[in-house]
Amino acid sequence: MDTITHAIIGATVARATAPGTTSPDSLNTKQRVGIGALAAAFPDIDYFSNFIHPLAFIAEWHRSVTHSFVMLPIWAITTGFILAWLFKKTANMKEIMVICGLSIVSHILTDLITSWSTQIFSPLSDFSMAWGLTFIIDLYFTGIILLALAIALIKDSRLAARTGIAVLAAYVGFQGILKYQAHGIGQDYVVQQGWQDASIYTMPQPLSPFNWKVVVIQQTQYQMALVNLLRTGPQPEPDRSDATLSSLMRYYRPRDHLRWQTYPQINDPPDVSTVWRRPELELYRKFAVLPYLYNASTNQNERCTWFDDLRFKLPIGYAPFRYGLCRETRTDRWKLYRLVGDGAGMANRKLIPVY
Repeated sequence: MDTITHAIIGATVARATAPGTTSPDSLNTKQRVGIGALAAAFPDIDYFSNFIHPLAFIAEWHRSVTHSFVMLPIWAITTGFILAWLFKKTANMKEIMVICGLSIVSHILTDLITSWSTQIFSPLSDFSMAWGLTFIIDLYFTGIILLALAIALIKDSRLAARTGIAVLAAYVGFQGILKYQAHGIGQDYVVQQGWQDASIYTMPQPLSPFNWKVVVIQQTQYQMALVNLLRTGPQPEPDRSDATLSSLMRYYRPRDHLRWQTYPQINDPPDVSTVWRRPELELYRKFAVLPYLYNASTNQNERCTWFDDLRFKLPIGYAPFRYGLCRETRTDRWKLYRLVGDGAGMANRKLIPVY
């Protein structure tokens, strides 16, 4: 989930958990809401590690120790102490620490509902979890909690904040039902094809809670379809030269008019598989859940092999996590690059130091 939405949720949680009666020394509403917002945004402080090493950031550092239930007491105490000092409310430090703890819990939970894994037991374990219910930027999700917070502040109402949280939980539950339906589409396709050893991966998509990506995983390939669970009947074809959001919606087709696309897994040819297993790509192998070959090219100066993760592939725009290796003919050395734009040309490459 995006950091702004996390902050809004933290502010709403802080307002919802305010005591019914207060004293002159108690935290006022503005202070509670401000503390909740800042504490809920805190776990994303790990974004700064992206400037140190972007591949290590996505593979190991993001959503790890700052998003861990194991580390939660430490972060609640630390942020509580700092915020009590900043708000000049050291006499209310215990109350502030509780607010910080609840707000950080809200951050962890609303990251778990996305498709990006969270290491909830770090640093004791690198086990990660992702429920894959909500797209990482969901305007309906954000709108629900923002409206609840606005009403809670305008009306000075705990009930409005609590109601907003309940409605938000119901919305996520509804997305769980939609995920089940998307999974059923994948199961039906597997049965139609007569496949025995296939698994199904479903991911929420942008713009609508009814937009889903369904991936059927076989031994050597993926089958992917984009579905809108609400639409029926034939739909107009998307204009591939149009990169607007309205065009993006057209790629999500009714369940009875799906188009399954094939993407090869990294098994063949052998030279691609050899590159994939090189130590320079160890972190990317750890990160990618649905890796596939994006591009392979050879010229008189170099040979390059690029990989992508099907989780982050959208019909328009470039995927943000494409990495690959290039070997210079002259030196026979492999270099690790990240692609930061469409195409595999030099202008779109960013050299990444081996971690």
